[in-house]
Amino acid sequence: MRLLADSNIVAAAVLVLRGAGHDVVFIGDRAEDPGDYAIIEEAFASGRVLLTKDHDVGALVFRDKKGHAGVLLIDDLGSAQQEVELLTKILAEWDAVLLTGGFVRAGNWGSKHGAGDP
Repeated sequence: MRLLADSNIVAAAVLVLRGAGHDVVFIGDRAEDPGDYAIIEEAFASGRVLLTKDHDVGALVFRDKKGHAGVLLIDDLGSAQQEVELLTKILAEWDAVLLTGGFVRAGNWGSKHGAGDP
C-alpha cells in the first residue's frame, strides 16, 4: 500500500510498515513539518493513504470536504509497540476501505469506518 505517514507516527512503525512491503513516505524524515493542510494535499495528489494521529484531519475531511486518497486516524496509545501492532492490524483488516478512499479511525478500543465514506 502507498502511504504517507505524518510526523506524529512513530518511526518504528514506519520501519515495520516498510519492511512489510508498504511504500511509505514519512514526514518525520523532513527538516520541517508542512502542516495538516499541506500533508493531506500531498497524500491526495500522490494517491497515498494518510496515516496520522492528528484529529484536525477529521475536520478537514468531514467539515471542510478536503479531498483525500484514504485516511487512517489512530489514537495516541503512548507505546511505540502498541502503535506498530495497531497500524499493522488495521492496515490488514481495513485495506479495501482505505484503498477506495475511506476514512478509518482506530484506537485500543477497536476501529470504525467514517460516515459518508465508501
